[in-house]
Amino acid sequence: MWDVPGGMKLILSQKHFRQILAHARAEAPNEACGLLAGRDGYVTHILPATNVADNPLVGYLMDPQDQLDHFQAIEEQGLEMLGIYHSHPVSPAYPSPTDLSMAYYPEAVYAIVSLMQSDSPVMRAFRLIDNRISEVAFSVMPSGASASCSPLAC
Repeated sequence: MWDVPGGMKLILSQKHFRQILAHARAEAPNEACGLLAGRDGYVTHILPATNVADNPLVGYLMDPQDQLDHFQAIEEQGLEMLGIYHSHPVSPAYPSPTDLSMAYYPEAVYAIVSLMQSDSPVMRAFRLIDNRISEVAFSVMPSGASASCSPLAC
C-alpha cells in the first residue's frame, strides 16, 4: 500500500491484478494500456483501452474515444481515476523517457507491468511529476481477502 500527499492509498484485488496481466499478455508484443478507477484508494474498475500509438511496440497512447468513454463512466459512477496502467513487454517495469514526457496526470499513479520474464511478470507503481520519478508501493489483496475489504473493492 502506498501513501501520497493527502493520505491516498492504492489497493488492488487479485482479480483486478489478474485482469491487468491478462490485458498485457493479450496485447503483447504491443504495449497495453488502461485506467484504474475506484474510490478512497481502492481500485474497483480496470478500464482497458486501445493503444493507438504510432509504434505500439515501444509506446502507448490511449484511443481518445476510449479515454473519453472511460472518463465519462468514472464520473457517472461517482468514482475517481486512481491511475493509469501500461505494459512493457520486453523492458523493465520502470518509466521510459517517453513515459515520463507523456505523464499528463500528476494526480495519477502510473502502474507498469513488465513481461520481460513471461512466467514471472513484475508490476511497479510510480508518481511522475515535473519530470521526476518516485516509486510508490501498492497492495494486492490476497485471494479470499474479499470479506475484509472495503465494499467498494469487492
